[in-house]
Amino acid sequence: MAKYTKNEAQEWAGEHLKGQWSTLVTPFTPEDQVDEAALRHEVRHVRSLGTRGAGATWGIGEFWSLSQDERLRIYDIVSDEARGQWPIAAHVTNNSAREMLALARHAEGVGFDLLIVAPPSVMAKTEAQVIEYVQLLAEHTNLAIMFYNTPQFGLVMSAQGLKRLCQISNVVGVKEASGNRALSLETHLLMGKEAIISVPDEWIFWNAREMGFRQQVMFANTSDWRFDTPEANHYVQFVDRACEGDLDDKFYDTHLKAIKELSDKWWGLAVQKFGGALPVSMCKYWGSLMGLQTGPVRLPHKELSPQEKEQLKRELAALRPLPAEKKETSVGQRDVLGDRVYVTSPSSSPAKGPSNGGHSTWLRTPAATSGMMLMVSVQNLEEALEAERGGADVVDIKNLQEAMVGSGNPLVVKEVRARIPADKHVSVTLGVVPNQPGTVAMAVYAAAQLNATSVKVGFVRADYDTAVEVLRAAREALQGSTTKLVGSLFADNPLYDGLDPHLTVKLAKDGQCDGFLIDTLTKDGRNLFDFLTEQELREMVLQGKQLGLSTALSGHLRIEDLDELARINPDIVGVRGAVCSTGDRNRSVAWEAVARFKKELDRRKSGEVNVHASASTPASNGAKAGWVVIDGRGKSCAGVLAALTQQMEHDRSSITEAILADALNIYDVIVWAEQAGHKLLTQRQDTDGTVRVLIQP
Repeated sequence: MAKYTKNEAQEWAGEHLKGQWSTLVTPFTPEDQVDEAALRHEVRHVRSLGTRGAGATWGIGEFWSLSQDERLRIYDIVSDEARGQWPIAAHVTNNSAREMLALARHAEGVGFDLLIVAPPSVMAKTEAQVIEYVQLLAEHTNLAIMFYNTPQFGLVMSAQGLKRLCQISNVVGVKEASGNRALSLETHLLMGKEAIISVPDEWIFWNAREMGFRQQVMFANTSDWRFDTPEANHYVQFVDRACEGDLDDKFYDTHLKAIKELSDKWWGLAVQKFGGALPVSMCKYWGSLMGLQTGPVRLPHKELSPQEKEQLKRELAALRPLPAEKKETSVGQRDVLGDRVYVTSPSSSPAKGPSNGGHSTWLRTPAATSGMMLMVSVQNLEEALEAERGGADVVDIKNLQEAMVGSGNPLVVKEVRARIPADKHVSVTLGVVPNQPGTVAMAVYAAAQLNATSVKVGFVRADYDTAVEVLRAAREALQGSTTKLVGSLFADNPLYDGLDPHLTVKLAKDGQCDGFLIDTLTKDGRNLFDFLTEQELREMVLQGKQLGLSTALSGHLRIEDLDELARINPDIVGVRGAVCSTGDRNRSVAWEAVARFKKELDRRKSGEVNVHASASTPASNGAKAGWVVIDGRGKSCAGVLAALTQQMEHDRSSITEAILADALNIYDVIVWAEQAGHKLLTQRQDTDGTVRVLIQP
């Protein structure tokens, strides 16, 4: 039961919205009634996992199918089970403002701690309407409010719109579930210091670590009761620790990676099957396999087929012993602190993931490794296997025979994706796309169905607003998938009266992309640097990194260009001709040439080849102040710069020590410091190869 005043809502949220929060399904009987006994069992089970709190009648709880009386009765049951000892949140969205306020009054009256609200789905088509709707709720309740930002309600608020919402007195934060990673990161960076921002998926923790912010609550998802048991609550443990800033990669890889990959696979399949709707039936069936009594779903949602259920059961059983199939085993000691459960001796045997399916992990940081990755363009399976054998980080499928670069055949993409390991990146280039949002959205959707890691959408003769419209349609088509959207302009566009390549970063941001690519179209021997200077490209790449975008450069690049590329330091370098057997784009990719290019790229990343040989080392002036250490080892340049920027904004008196391992990132940090007017005190290389840079604000 909430024990705070309206004016204390933000303070309460900062203290209590932490760690893993769950979201409850609504169990139904075979006669299509709310199963009250099963609901009570669900609350007790979820509490036994150690979750911090839970929400009732949310999207996964089928609120859209419930009568007003059913929603009120569910509030009563959940509150009775929580007994004022476990924080609970009520979802109160309703197309009728009057009914919304009635739900809120009842929830507050029976002891709920928090409300969550989303846009009314029928008539709210503008951000101003949504803000007015939420303002009305805030005026009529003393409870804290979290806003739910998701495409399921027909309107996704921008980061600026979300900021306006959080300026309402008792709106304490946002569940940012848009599925648009760029928007999620922008929201965190824009307002995460003043409001509670929660992205309900674990990828945010790695981006937070790299970009210098922290998400304090996982609010809220179904992963706890789908992944965990009371005897082994690995997911809850991982999230609780990650929310405190302790991101344990080894623990995640050992206990959660495989089941998360299985979840992503089935979530994506179910969302696609049901046309973009939340996969309630999949989650309910999964929950029933883990011990819940979930019952059927209500129309218009549909059940999984018997064949799908059997397949899911078989694949889940390979990763988790299902309750009916558990054997007596020696489990670790369980520490129980109130309602919180911690397994102190979890199994050390890593679980094995599914034998096929799933996506490789996207650029977590936004670069999956420290520094540049090598992308090789291929046209068929044979070239893809050569590129992979040579060590390419990204295999990119395109069609060089079509005018101005075109898309590879979908059967080729399917064939390559089936042969390249799931933990490797396989991207699809659509090439130069028409100015037709629907056509491009269909092609992008096909790339997602083929399990592409990313899909690149390029523009030549298009006006800016049309290009943005096409990209946003493509973003919408990717809902429910893990395929990432990359916007592309060509450095030589002016030769074709095309869109100015200097707009690349702005286009990627406005088009809601995950990253951008700058390429060339001409094949007359000129390359990227004949159209854009090293300094221009460097500024664009730095700007993209600061926005959290992945950055990629391509365009007839040669091994001789690596010094310039290394000084620019994009996340991805794309090549083709340079890794063909004779350097001819019309000849096949050769693994030996790929390996040679990769080796030379890595030599520059490690600093073995010093591409900044003329850079000076600042001397120490012996300044004394507080001391802050930012460990940038293994992080992308974007993450290091974001962390440094945040530190300098909040503390201009302390000396900051940046620990760096990538020679190119070191230079980026130095340039960033100089441009920002900070003073470099020392630059020291340790015996393990890392460099420590001292910066005075």
